Amino acid sequence: MIKHAQNERGLVLLVAIIGLVMTGTVISAFVVVGTMERREANSIRRAAQAFAVAEHGLGETMGTWSSTTYNMMAIDSIVPVTGTTPGGSGTYAGTVRRMSNEMFLLDITGRDAGSRARQSLGAIVKLRTIDMDVQAALTTQGPTTIGGNAEVEGANDDPTGWTGCDPAPDLAGIRLPPGELNGQGGCNDLSCIAGSPAVNEDATIDSATFFQYGDMDWPALVAMANKPVSTGTHTGIGPVIVSGSCNTSVEDNWGDPLIPTSACGNYFPIIYANGDLHISGGYGQGILLVEGDLSVQGGFEFFGVVITSGLLKTTGTGGHFNGAVLAANVDLDDNTYLGDALVQFSDCAVTRVLTNAAPGAMLRSRGWLYSY
Repeated sequence: MIKHAQNERGLVLLVAIIGLVMTGTVISAFVVVGTMERREANSIRRAAQAFAVAEHGLGETMGTWSSTTYNMMAIDSIVPVTGTTPGGSGTYAGTVRRMSNEMFLLDITGRDAGSRARQSLGAIVKLRTIDMDVQAALTTQGPTTIGGNAEVEGANDDPTGWTGCDPAPDLAGIRLPPGELNGQGGCNDLSCIAGSPAVNEDATIDSATFFQYGDMDWPALVAMANKPVSTGTHTGIGPVIVSGSCNTSVEDNWGDPLIPTSACGNYFPIIYANGDLHISGGYGQGILLVEGDLSVQGGFEFFGVVITSGLLKTTGTGGHFNGAVLAANVDLDDNTYLGDALVQFSDCAVTRVLTNAAPGAMLRSRGWLYSY
């Protein structure tokens, strides 16, 4: 015979306790899981924030590429970069390392301001060198008059004091369409023109010769200009050094080609005038773009590349152009009593200004790196 307990109140209490324990266990499990998920979500959010900061630093370095600093670096040297996001959400730091003449490695680490989370990004950057088809000291496509004591020289000549210049072949003195050249005065017999050959009459010259540079055109080159200047007359152009630093904000500071070791010696601006430009005296270097006519006098000296969509005219003591000049029309004439004008081909001047003006561009393939 089975006997039943007469008092089962203790059993009910036991069952209730077990139920409470199980309920508490389930609730605790939910709390633990929720806490872990929240922490994981916060970790992912902070990592994503650090990633965004690193991405901002990478984009900022690329977008504000300093050709004066980076393009003049020695191979295997590094330059540190640091910054803060506009909203203060994080900071970034890293380096720009030059791996070859054209290749750079950007290594940027971003840190979230609210935690210690960090993410690193890298990019392989290649200089986008401006491809100019320079075939003569002076290239024109319209009627060209040379007179007085003006000279055009296609023999390669390295600027005085410039180091690291590679040997280069001589070019033609003048390249222009057939039948456009006219000599006057002291250059009536065209003896003031020299080169290999002295005169290259090229029927293929067209507007693309002056306004197309590989995959880049005139508007794209103008968009790269970092030294816009006012139209009209400029006198006494020259370097401006303040407290040992080159003050590039001054409109008429176009670098220092005469003293390459000075603070402005590595400053090669892309200068743009949206209209006629008149220059009297001084000196500079870089790429000079004129949307109109360019008139030069007072012995102005320029080292690099000059491109004008209109007339190039020198008067009085004229000007000295060291590098290459591309102009739609030319009238080189000066007063015998006041000096001469000179267009002198210099491969070193052309190469250096084009290299230093080149912006950095991320490689399209295998140009992006990411690490935790």
